[in-house]
Amino acid sequence: MTYVLLPIFIGGLIYIVSRSKSLKMFDWFEKINLSNEVSIIRDYFSNVELPNWIIYNLPDFLWVFSFTSLLFIIWNKKIEKENVFYLLFPMGIGVLSEFGQLFSIINGTFDKVDIIFYVFGGLSSIYIISKFKINNYEKTVTTHF
Repeated sequence: MTYVLLPIFIGGLIYIVSRSKSLKMFDWFEKINLSNEVSIIRDYFSNVELPNWIIYNLPDFLWVFSFTSLLFIIWNKKIEKENVFYLLFPMGIGVLSEFGQLFSIINGTFDKVDIIFYVFGGLSSIYIISKFKINNYEKTVTTHF
């Protein structure tokens, strides 16, 4: 689950410490009474200056990496005809969302670099999980019957 939860945590932290408080997520924090905690985190990191690619592009990589990792683990780390659509789905959502921004279908700013980060996030997830033989949570149990 490290390949699923850790990227989401890091991406969320990047958003909390470096993005504008006008984002919808800050309204959500207020509704669930976490505004004070979020302010403490933002204050703690207030002197940290991150490069623009970390602030604006890395979270895209991280959520696609996380989502693709989850799907790849669910599909037992196999790429087959039946699951290719699902493994490409997170990258597709990201790329389509960028074009939605380009044509003002959805809110946001089109960024070609985001498209690269979406694709790289999905492909690197598949590569890393298959290369390092990440264990599934279901394990074969040997019995003596």
